[in-house]
Amino acid sequence: MRKTLTIVAIAGLCLTGCAAPARDQEGARGSQVAFVSDREGNFDIFLLDVDSNSVVNLTAHPGMDYGFSWSPDGGALAFASDRDGNQEVYVMDVGDGTLSRLTHHEARDGSPSWSPDGTQIAFVSRRDAQSGEIYVMSAEGSDVRRITENERYEEVPAWAPDGESLVFGAVASAGRGQEPTLQVFRIDVATGQESQITFLAGHNSAPRWAPDGSAIFFYGQVGEGFDGADIMVMDPDGSGLRNLTNDGEPDWQPDPSPDGRRLVFARGPGDPLDLWTMRSDGRDRRPLVTHAGRDEKPAWRPISP
Repeated sequence: MRKTLTIVAIAGLCLTGCAAPARDQEGARGSQVAFVSDREGNFDIFLLDVDSNSVVNLTAHPGMDYGFSWSPDGGALAFASDRDGNQEVYVMDVGDGTLSRLTHHEARDGSPSWSPDGTQIAFVSRRDAQSGEIYVMSAEGSDVRRITENERYEEVPAWAPDGESLVFGAVASAGRGQEPTLQVFRIDVATGQESQITFLAGHNSAPRWAPDGSAIFFYGQVGEGFDGADIMVMDPDGSGLRNLTNDGEPDWQPDPSPDGRRLVFARGPGDPLDLWTMRSDGRDRRPLVTHAGRDEKPAWRPISP
């Protein structure tokens, strides 16, 4: 499974072979989902309107556009792109397409995550280490500071709703004698104090908070290779672990709807990858987007205040 994702889009394009979403999906009616797809030949960021079943291409650039994050008001996207020759973090106004580049470093910067108050963006960079470390900067790209000091692979940070901590995936052992795999960690942004909150066999990553902060959703690998991935949920301290899918299909990258009642996630072995939704307790699973190739890393568009 590739860890680096890319993104492009096509204005006004309707999905070919797209499954019609049910009109009564709680948390999905009248909402939109952004996702990464390679349907145009390289990975780009697309926006799906759930009710109309239409898709538009948001980035539409021959460069590689990668992992992204919505601004809290849903008006902009922070994303990673190599359009200027090196992977950097950019912000795009979704309404008018205005683009600004936030990072300017010879190292690779990616996996941006916008803080709940809109003032900061966390991201992963190799600027001080061979493996990715997590940094935080202002939403304008200034005041960059490193918050992890582990010299290990780290990925996909996500802010807690209170803005005080981040969860992320990092390479670590599940216990004595266990081979290092991806595990979920939590770090206090102000102090740098961190804790490992999963100790599971296989790879466990892409954590996302429930909107009310009561739970963390993530994918957990419960079989050999990545074929055994399922959508998991746990309490913020790692307790109360439950497997929400556990049906033999590989499931990835969950993201809760703004009201917390549904999840959108990627399903499939890799090629293809489709988008599905389900209730946050794992019931009522339904296809949302089915298309040849890879549609992945979905994220609900926040609802403006």
